[in-house]
Amino acid sequence: QFFCTGWLANYWRMDPMTDKDFEWFEYKYPGWYDKYGAWWENYSRLSTPNGHHPIVAEDVAYAYPHRCWTCMVPCLVREDMVMAEVDGQTRTYCHEACRWTDVEAFRPTYQGRETPNMGQLTGKREWETLYHGWNWADVVSDMGYVRDDGKTMVAQPHLNLDPKKMWTLDHLRRMPPLQSPNVLLNEMSDDEKSAFHADYIKGGPAGRPAPAEA
Repeated sequence: QFFCTGWLANYWRMDPMTDKDFEWFEYKYPGWYDKYGAWWENYSRLSTPNGHHPIVAEDVAYAYPHRCWTCMVPCLVREDMVMAEVDGQTRTYCHEACRWTDVEAFRPTYQGRETPNMGQLTGKREWETLYHGWNWADVVSDMGYVRDDGKTMVAQPHLNLDPKKMWTLDHLRRMPPLQSPNVLLNEMSDDEKSAFHADYIKGGPAGRPAPAEA
């Protein structure tokens, strides 16, 4: 789901699932459809341009995950996500072990010994932060994920070779600007950050936002 949500920021093609795929997953993992089926149906519905945005910018009950500052894996196991304030910045981690690595083990000194520069997790850690506020068409162009015709994207959310069903930079120009989860988090007040974390760890399964309070 995560990789297919962000298909437009990559260079691969992922075809939507077929009925046979759905049957296979449900047979192997009973209850799979109730957790994941609706999202994959939306992925199929939104795979070819027809006046809508790519799935990342559509309301499909999927909360885009934050990135772990240490291991760079998205925080997909929502209940394990933790946060910490480091060097004046709020950071998210996929697990307490990754928080410990950054907050304690990878400080300039650890237990009296200096940490090599390669072990200090500084600088820009997520690609989304590099492009915060950019138009999506400019992001994809800057990444070099455009075909030789100068407009058709390398990545596509399907394997159809019909040029009329290909996504182009023109489709992306209509999208809202890219928003970095890390930047948005650091623009929040302390109370807003606490509320965000409480909501995030209640999310799921399948990346669904936390249910609204009754």
